[in-house]
Amino acid sequence: MRHIGIITKRSDPRALEATRELAEWLVAHRCAVTVVHEIAKAASIPIGCAARQSQESLPVGQDLVVVIGGDGTFIAAARAVEEVDVPLLGINMGRLGFLTDTSRDSMFDAMEQVLAGTYRIEERMRLSVEVVRQGKTPLICRVLNDVVVHKGELARMMEFDVAMDDQFVFSSRADGLIVSTPTGSTAYALSAGGPIIHPGLNAILLVPICPHTLTNRPIVVPGTGTACITLTANSVDRLLTLDGQAGFPLSDGDQILVRRSSHPLRVLHAPSRNHYTVLREKLRWGE
Repeated sequence: MRHIGIITKRSDPRALEATRELAEWLVAHRCAVTVVHEIAKAASIPIGCAARQSQESLPVGQDLVVVIGGDGTFIAAARAVEEVDVPLLGINMGRLGFLTDTSRDSMFDAMEQVLAGTYRIEERMRLSVEVVRQGKTPLICRVLNDVVVHKGELARMMEFDVAMDDQFVFSSRADGLIVSTPTGSTAYALSAGGPIIHPGLNAILLVPICPHTLTNRPIVVPGTGTACITLTANSVDRLLTLDGQAGFPLSDGDQILVRRSSHPLRVLHAPSRNHYTVLREKLRWGE
């Protein structure tokens, strides 16, 4: 891997400093480095690095994209590489960092392993999401963490039906529903009371948000199926949130179809990386 792009959290001075240091290191190791114009200017990137106009265009032609920031930056980078299938390596400048799990202090060690070819590629499930409205499909997209059907600003519950492969599962009155990948099980779904699912499992997690009936519990279903959420009640102000970074307004009768995407995300890890160690450290188990 010799063509390496860097995506950075623009608002974090520490991330900009790390970007400059990594770019200098990579150039010294005869790598072609590409960043976004705005980052090149803000971080004083060394001469010899290429710059692209946008984050979306940066992954084209790269062997690897390094993400310097937190999990939010990583998710945005995952959207940028959707069409080019470039693997990501996350350098954590945030707090938890389940996705950006390489520490700032071990950044150069990790890159040495990458250049030496001693790394492990892990595939993370994405979800394909479609909104069906009166026979049309106004939205088709993919998410890495989760898709959330929820009420808007008004403090009222929404009503919906959930089915799997045309088999009715349950009806609910709740603040909403989280449909999550195993990767997303440590994000919003965890805060809402869902279980932690190993990222290697082919499964989809359904987590009701503050259900009116307390027996509506989180449920894990096979990743081979299609979840269908149908909005049933006459109501207003409901939204679909995609990975916590984009929204889409919903209407009565809308159906949200969620299934495993045929385009997983590829993530680079050090060979010694252990998922259970990450959980212990990030969630502070045993303290």
